[in-house]
Amino acid sequence: MNRFFIKFAALVSSGIFAYSYLREWFGIVLLNEEIILQTDEAFSPYFHRSEQLYLRVIFIFGLIFLSIFSASAYFTFKKKDKMVMLCFVMSMLAIFAVMANGAIK
Repeated sequence: MNRFFIKFAALVSSGIFAYSYLREWFGIVLLNEEIILQTDEAFSPYFHRSEQLYLRVIFIFGLIFLSIFSASAYFTFKKKDKMVMLCFVMSMLAIFAVMANGAIK
């Protein structure tokens, strides 16, 4: 059960974040969807100040999570449990980086 949970958590945690960040980036860049930035609020993150900075930040985090997801899938199929655990830890650290990045004003 523990091995299954780690594999599932490594794939799902990085996959959901990769999908959400890259979907937003593709939607804005390719599908011309509207960007909703919080430029007037005092507690908005720093990357809400310009559209280019916002697009760059979400694209970088999308690529980070996509690479972690790809590595998790590869190591799951190769049955390398220690590397899957490393990918899970990297996914949690990347989520922490997202939260810290959002806290920077």
